[in-house]
Amino acid sequence: MFLAAKPRLYRFFEMIPGILTWGTFILAVGLSYYKPFYVAIFIILFDIYWLLKGINMYTHLFHTRNKMNIHERYNWLERCEKLLSVSDFIEELTVQVAYELDRNKIEDLEAEIINLKKIDKIDPSLDYKEIYHLVIMPTYKEPEEVLTMSIESYKKNSFSKDKIILVLAQEERAGKKSRVLAQKLKQHYENVFFKFLVIMHPEGIEGEAKVKGANLTFACKQTIGLIDELKIPYDKVIVSSFDADTVVKPDFFAQLTYTFLTTENRIQSSFQPVMLYNNNVWDMPAINRIASVSASYWQMIESSRPDRLRNFSSHSRSLKNLVDVDFWPVDVIPDDSQIFWRCFLHYNGNYKSVPLFTTLSMDGVLLNSYLNSLSGQYKQYRRWAWGVTDVPYVMYGFVKNKMIPTWKKILYFYQMMEGYYFWSTAPIIIAILGWLPLLLGGARFDNRVFASNLGLFTGAIMTFAASFLVISVVVYFIFLPKRPSHRSKFDSVIMGLQWIISPFTSIFFTAIPAVDAYTRLMLGKYMEFWVTPKHRRKKDQGQITEPKELSN
Repeated sequence: MFLAAKPRLYRFFEMIPGILTWGTFILAVGLSYYKPFYVAIFIILFDIYWLLKGINMYTHLFHTRNKMNIHERYNWLERCEKLLSVSDFIEELTVQVAYELDRNKIEDLEAEIINLKKIDKIDPSLDYKEIYHLVIMPTYKEPEEVLTMSIESYKKNSFSKDKIILVLAQEERAGKKSRVLAQKLKQHYENVFFKFLVIMHPEGIEGEAKVKGANLTFACKQTIGLIDELKIPYDKVIVSSFDADTVVKPDFFAQLTYTFLTTENRIQSSFQPVMLYNNNVWDMPAINRIASVSASYWQMIESSRPDRLRNFSSHSRSLKNLVDVDFWPVDVIPDDSQIFWRCFLHYNGNYKSVPLFTTLSMDGVLLNSYLNSLSGQYKQYRRWAWGVTDVPYVMYGFVKNKMIPTWKKILYFYQMMEGYYFWSTAPIIIAILGWLPLLLGGARFDNRVFASNLGLFTGAIMTFAASFLVISVVVYFIFLPKRPSHRSKFDSVIMGLQWIISPFTSIFFTAIPAVDAYTRLMLGKYMEFWVTPKHRRKKDQGQITEPKELSN
């Protein structure tokens, strides 16, 4: 869409997020000067609203954490096996409920029993042995250590490797060094998986931009020839589009398979785990760690609200689903979120993202110097915020699609706009707007008692809200990997103290990159895809270097 001329209505929709964001800031400054009393009232109400919203979000955060804690204890491969006799499995779960003492686990088991009864009536064929996994890893100059760490996690998975097709999707423009590395990896791993394919995405295909979705689409279309040759039904193939640094847990593919088989309308569903940026978390600057974990927390919160959950980064879906919608978009940056909306529009609103209550571990932003790392973090958030291009895509799609119910259009549009609007404005409003009536209002702020106590009111609310930081620290340490040998106990202390800078991070590395992205879209200054460089720190010298090579 970004390579083609746009209709005027589409272009107008592109401007809306930027207009709302800048309109808020301009209106805040103007009214603080002319009507400071009303702005002060708004500030207090907004702070209270955000406090209540924070309580709600952290409730969902803990709900997701509890679900993860329960699901970590399940033997997912064994559960897949028990799907071969659903009635017996239901009876077994019923017995477990009778003897279980943990209220959260009882709720999880009871919900599973209800779901299995429903699925068994719709589709009694739940044979996990018929399922194949197609894992596509789009790569672009990632070092060997990063790719090897990811592939090793797939190799060590509990699910049969004879059912896993691994595709290393390379970019032609990455050069000879990447091609040599790909062939080396293939030679090392081709006997581990059912198939190990290296597919080169040519440069300069008409209609494509230099984006990940173009590489994914080309690789998937090339692989379909093999799928057809093997006569594997498309609805029996689960496609996982994994960033090159995606490391999975040992039971990931078993859990994904089970969830896929037990999901109603599984073809019209995608499956979204939670991303943790833990691969190099002990070596990242504190600002980068806070920015990364904020994204993880948001995903955890949305996972307990499936009606709001969208695709982000690494996720999975049926090959039949991809064929139905003609694969990923090949000319936009946020292919992960826009493939969700493409499916939503194609299936006339009958599409959902199903939470996988497990985590994938990825690399946070770590470059070859502190300042470059901060710059990279800003660029990464700006790229994520460029997902705001979904707003015009969805609005224009809603106008054209008459089959989606109006109530669903309104609900999904509101949820999307609320998220993007508060992303760019809330941290700035909370941190700065509270002072504007006092600084600009002057004599026009005629309620002197109210004016003198405004800071106390907002300070008290925000002090209470600061208790959320304590919760954030606790949850953070639950997911934090064990301290590596090259890090001292003092570094563990820093992991807790770093949360003091979270207000600074939320403004300069979350909100402002979003304002940057929205403004570019409003002005028609379209971004190009920025690939986050992947580096690992050499432990003995504390320097970032190229990784070691595979042993032959």
